[in-house]
Amino acid sequence: MAMAFPFPAAHLTASPPTLQAARAKVAAVISHPAFSAERRQRAEQLMATASDAKQLNQWAALALMESEQWEDVILLREESQGGTPAFPVYPY
Repeated sequence: MAMAFPFPAAHLTASPPTLQAARAKVAAVISHPAFSAERRQRAEQLMATASDAKQLNQWAALALMESEQWEDVILLREESQGGTPAFPVYPY
């Protein structure tokens, strides 16, 4: 009988990511505009030689955090410019 967890536990039971899947994840994250063409090219070179899927997933997580920080900076810059917002303000 399977044990029920009071929280999402898929990551505990899922098989480890494949190298191909990890490379795809990094490639998807570095396609973000926060990364220059030079950085993408360097990342692609590193991915081609990497053989550890866990390491690639860590790189993807770090790149995702960097792209989120980049977006935060861009949003703050846009907000400081004033004027009519590009999107309506939704009351939450």
